[in-house]
Amino acid sequence: MISRFSRVTSSGSYMPEIDGLRFVAIMAVLLYHAHILFFANAIPQTINFPMSWDWLNFAIGQGWFGVQVFFVISGFVLALPFAGHYLEERKPVNLKTYYSRRMVRIGFPYLIALTLGLLFALGEGMPLVDSLQRYGAGMLYSHGLFYQGSLNPILFVSWTLEIEIQFYLLAPLLCKVFKLRSFALRAIILLSSILLFQKLSGQLNHYFPSDIWPHSIVGQLQFFLAGLLLGDLYLSFWKSKPSSSCSAWAFDVIGVASWLFIPFALKINGSHSWLAYLLLIAFTCVLRGRLLKSLLSQPLVATLGGMCYSIYLFHGAILYFLHYNFIIPIFGVHKGNWPINLVPLAALILLTLLGCSVAYYFIERPSMRWGSKKASAGPSQP
Repeated sequence: MISRFSRVTSSGSYMPEIDGLRFVAIMAVLLYHAHILFFANAIPQTINFPMSWDWLNFAIGQGWFGVQVFFVISGFVLALPFAGHYLEERKPVNLKTYYSRRMVRIGFPYLIALTLGLLFALGEGMPLVDSLQRYGAGMLYSHGLFYQGSLNPILFVSWTLEIEIQFYLLAPLLCKVFKLRSFALRAIILLSSILLFQKLSGQLNHYFPSDIWPHSIVGQLQFFLAGLLLGDLYLSFWKSKPSSSCSAWAFDVIGVASWLFIPFALKINGSHSWLAYLLLIAFTCVLRGRLLKSLLSQPLVATLGGMCYSIYLFHGAILYFLHYNFIIPIFGVHKGNWPINLVPLAALILLTLLGCSVAYYFIERPSMRWGSKKASAGPSQP
C-alpha cells in the first residue's frame, strides 16, 4: 500500500533519510499551523519552571523553522549533480532539462493550489480585481516582490515557493564554487558566505525595513548555502566512507540533542545568526549517524516526507475545513484546554494528512512522472 504513494525519483540514487528530513520539516510546519487553532492566547514566547504544557506549546509554536529545513534540503539535493560534475567528472547538468523538469514538477501542483485558493478567496468575498492581481503575481512566483514581502492571501504558503524558484535560478551559478579543487577553500567560502548573507539581510532590514527581506532569497540564502556545503561534504568524504560504529552513535546523540534544541534556540538573542550552522550540525548527524538515519528511513516516515510538497500546498485549506466542519462539532473544542486538546489536535493532523495524500496521489505524483521523463540529462533528486 505504501509503495503506491512512494515518490517518483529521477534516478536510482534515492536516499530515504532525505525524505525523512522532509518529514521532520513538514510535520513541524503542519503542527505549527494546526496548533494555532487550539490556542486561547498567543503562543508562549518564553518557557517557565516548573514544567507545564507551555513547554510543548512553546516548542510546537516554533515549528516555522521547518521552512528553513526545506531550504537546506534543497541546497543539498541540487548540490549533488553539480558537485558531481565538477568533483567526480560526471556528465554536466543539462540546464534546459534542469529548468523544465522543475517547472513541470513544481508548477502543476502549484497552479492547482493557487487556482483553488483564488476560487475560495472569491467565495469568501475577496474583491475580484484584487484577487486576480494576487493570482497573477503568484503565477509569476513574484507576489513578495510586487507586494513588499507580504503573504499572498489566496495561498499564504507560496512565499517559500517563490524563494525556492529564486534559488533554482541561482543554483547553477552558486555551484560554480565546486570548480575549486581545494575542499578547504570551498568550505571557507561557503561558511563565510552563510554569515555574510545573514548579516546582509539583517543590515538591509535595519536601514530599509520591509517584509521583503525575510520573504525573499536575500534573507534565506544562507540556508541553501548550508545545503551546498553538506552536498560537498557528502560527495567528498561521507559517501565513500561510512561512520564507524562508535562515531555513528556519537552523531546520533549529538543529533537528537540538536534537533530537540532547535525550537528553544530560536528564542535566544541573535540565534538567527547561527541557525544555519545549527542545522548544519543537525543534518550532519542524520547523514553520519546510524539510529537517526534508520528512523528517518522508515517506509512510512520517508513516504510521508516524499509527499511534503502536496502537504505543504494544501494543508492550510484542509486544516481549516476539517477543524470547523468536523473537529469542533465532534470534540466540542475549547481553546486553551490542555492536555485535553491533544486528542482533537492529533485527529486533525491525521485527517489532514489523509486529505493531502489524496491531493498527492492525483495531482503531484502524476507531475513527478511527467518531470522524470525530462530528467535523463538533468540532476537527480535523492
